[in-house]
Amino acid sequence: MTETVLLLDNDAVQSVFDVESCLKALEQAYRAQSAGRAVVRQRTQSYVPLDEPNAVYCLKTMEGALFDGDYMALRITSDIVGKTVVNGEQRREKLPRGPGDTYCGFIMLFSLKRLAPVAIIQDGYLQIYRVACTSALSARLLAHEGAGDLGLLGSSGQAWAHLVAMNATFPLRRVRVFSPTRANRQSFARRAREELGIKVTAVDTAHDAVADADLVVMATNTVHPIIKGEWIARGAHVISILSDDDKNPRREIDDETVRRAVLVVAHAKEAAQAQKQRDLWDPVQAGILRWEDIRDLSEVMTGRASGRKRAEDITLFKNNIGIGLQFAAVAPLVYERARAARAGHEVPAEWFLQKMKA
Repeated sequence: MTETVLLLDNDAVQSVFDVESCLKALEQAYRAQSAGRAVVRQRTQSYVPLDEPNAVYCLKTMEGALFDGDYMALRITSDIVGKTVVNGEQRREKLPRGPGDTYCGFIMLFSLKRLAPVAIIQDGYLQIYRVACTSALSARLLAHEGAGDLGLLGSSGQAWAHLVAMNATFPLRRVRVFSPTRANRQSFARRAREELGIKVTAVDTAHDAVADADLVVMATNTVHPIIKGEWIARGAHVISILSDDDKNPRREIDDETVRRAVLVVAHAKEAAQAQKQRDLWDPVQAGILRWEDIRDLSEVMTGRASGRKRAEDITLFKNNIGIGLQFAAVAPLVYERARAARAGHEVPAEWFLQKMKA
């Protein structure tokens, strides 16, 4: 039988994806990383200036593999990134500049033994859920027992994925959501009530969303901090997913949030240092935090670093960057399920192979 490469769009991915399996696959991957049985190259961005104000082209890549798996995953995005202002708040957004207002991003899954890719997978659906499920794993590890009052900042697809993942991890008693556009946050709350059966209330300020919450999730595109540390309740677990680098600096949390956190955990501390990511870099430079006190999620996952010690402690997870390990964990699961379900489209693998000529 002729070998083929499976092409999967976001609809095909969604048809075979579930949050519980994603959580399990990611947990296994972080344990493998901690044990030295995974390879991960940190994300890189290459920028090209464009002849228009406040916009730049960015090619972003990351890759990873599990030693006990069969695949290498390479994620590629080709973006135009611009800065916009929404209700007085500056935001950084990917702009839909492809034909028909589209974006370009995909995962190539390679066979470790047969060289050719086995799948090319659109990344739109998978990428938001691998972020959200990573955040949910941090909450499972670091939130206090009985947590279930969620303050959510953001009403995008990423915020929705976080709500779904957190709801799969905790029995949520109450959810308050804020985003700058009133219609968006109201629509988000209505959808959550109708589709998930969760009591979600749209509120008018970021303060109203996080006050007294024991779970705080920020899924925003802001450039400046969206909350103040004095708003955070004792015992809360705080999650921030905004990512930046030294060429496009921005922050989602303020210094007081970091100062009040008894434990700060990063997704990848090495990337925060190398790319001078401001939510961690600035507090370190100000003497509020030390790099040696920041632990990686994989260390906490395996007990190499301690988690929460007291119910009243504030813990902070800075989901600071996407890594190829996440796609190495979840993309094979999606590929194998999709092939078994005969989803997607096939093209000959020989298109991706060649003979060397002198």
